[in-house]
Amino acid sequence: MDIFTKLSNRSEYSKNQLQVILGAWVMSTVVEKASKVVVSNGHVEEGEYDKRSIYSLLYALYRSMGDVPSETGERYEFTFNTWGYTWPEQWGPCPVSAKDPQRFGRIAYTGLYQAKPVQEYIKKNNGKVHIIEMGCGTGAGAHHTCANVLPECTYEAVDMQQSGISTCNRKYVPNLRGRLKATCADATRLSTPDGSADFIAVNETHVTEFAGRLTSEDHAFFATAYRMLKPGGFLVWGNAIPASTWQPSFDYLEYLGMKLVSRTDVTKEAIKARDEDKARIDLYAEACLRAFHGFKIPWLGASKRIEADQALKNFARNPGTAMYDMMVDGRHSYEVVALQKVS
Repeated sequence: MDIFTKLSNRSEYSKNQLQVILGAWVMSTVVEKASKVVVSNGHVEEGEYDKRSIYSLLYALYRSMGDVPSETGERYEFTFNTWGYTWPEQWGPCPVSAKDPQRFGRIAYTGLYQAKPVQEYIKKNNGKVHIIEMGCGTGAGAHHTCANVLPECTYEAVDMQQSGISTCNRKYVPNLRGRLKATCADATRLSTPDGSADFIAVNETHVTEFAGRLTSEDHAFFATAYRMLKPGGFLVWGNAIPASTWQPSFDYLEYLGMKLVSRTDVTKEAIKARDEDKARIDLYAEACLRAFHGFKIPWLGASKRIEADQALKNFARNPGTAMYDMMVDGRHSYEVVALQKVS
């Protein structure tokens, strides 16, 4: 069983199913030629995994684990699949509680709407704006935005992972009295009417991952975002991606008819967030590994346990992993940007 490529984005795996899947992955050690995971830093090559399979596993894992304690004893369900960053000083007082185990994810969503042109647009519309998020994950950020950032907005949260959308429909949609809608769909193939959104939100979505260039999927993703925006509306986007890929992204978006109006580099704050979040991620990874019986299989389990631990921490950009080091050495930069659709 290759958990990196074989799981379906349309399936919702139960904990019992995950027990079988991870047990089969452990047993596959006997026949696999080499591990896909670099055990020293958790790195997995881009061509060695399918994002649909990885996120299907992660969202099923988060749901199956339920509420867990953070390093400070606060209980939470892991729903913000976001690295985030510490609140930049130039933005004023931080609006997110320092006690929240997933505060950096909340900050990442709050930060999308901090640019002055964005704030002016929101004020002009009395906060009654419509947001479409492309790649919403579990919808935790959508709920946070609706509940705490823009309490007059309406929101459509879109993701290709059925498991993430099911979590959104279970945990968040019922609390917002019709203001939040969750849709399982490929964000590049949406039937949403042209010009229907004031904001397209993109927060750490799996696009623009290749250094210095865009793919055909990236082009389709941005073209869809442009199509759905109202004239004068904004694409608000935050992510840590290869530093050399920001400019090609801006060039293509400007070619489509968008203007870059705000750009804030928060890489320093993103690294700080990962440092401060390390204890929580370490504890969560340990809890996950304890919960699945396959990692207790003699010899094989111990070997795969190390791989799973490192891979989980790498996807979280934990200190000591390849993804973390890419921010530290400048190969990746975390930026928060806003581009406006030219009227």
